[in-house]
Amino acid sequence: MRASLVIGILLASAAVASASQTTSLATRGPLPPSAWPALPTTPAHLTVPPPRDTFYCQPPSCDYAVNASTAFESEVADDLPESLAGRTIREVTLYVTEWGSDEWVEPAGVVIRFYDGRCPPPLEPAIVCSFAWSELTTDLECMNPPVRIVYSATAVLPTPVTITTDMSLGAYVVTDWPHQPYAGLTLTEPDEVHGCGELYWDNETHGAPRWTPLSTVTEIAADLAYCLAGEGTGLRDEISWGQMKSLFR
Repeated sequence: MRASLVIGILLASAAVASASQTTSLATRGPLPPSAWPALPTTPAHLTVPPPRDTFYCQPPSCDYAVNASTAFESEVADDLPESLAGRTIREVTLYVTEWGSDEWVEPAGVVIRFYDGRCPPPLEPAIVCSFAWSELTTDLECMNPPVRIVYSATAVLPTPVTITTDMSLGAYVVTDWPHQPYAGLTLTEPDEVHGCGELYWDNETHGAPRWTPLSTVTEIAADLAYCLAGEGTGLRDEISWGQMKSLFR
């Protein structure tokens, strides 16, 4: 029962089955943990440097992702910590994951949404920003096909957004293919939860009506991995990478 509920989540586990098992499940959508091969040890997530001029990050773990794509009409949303109120966002960096394929397929784009509310967010967004993949600054972060391929994707917002004490960030990947490779967004490490609560998921295909706490469906609590950058922070010239690590809460 649990395996059927966690479809859409990639988990690092040495106890899972061999890669040959994935082929028979290829038409069922994102695979349950029992169908994935064991992942090799990956570098600590702090080896993925934050984008420049960053004032806040929730660090990515390349081994954990959730389906969030137009293929399944799915989305994720996570609260922006109250301590960030008053900061202005100019850029948002997400970590896009694809799995179930030996090669990366370039998505059509990414949609970023801001919600006036959190834990859970309201049903409708207050701000919607759509980006073609070619409009994003992208970098390969993790490469281990067919288990996962992860790219960071930095979007420059058309208009800067000022964070309030009651705001959430939502996002999903726009794909122009039906299913494989499956696409979604990278999470933090399990139990690494910031702000007022864990990630919320909208994916009715996999048993998560809008908005369902991630742990309700998967028994894993985590947050969305993302970084926020503003204007005129001075971090580009004044802070070393060693100091930059402290931005990862």
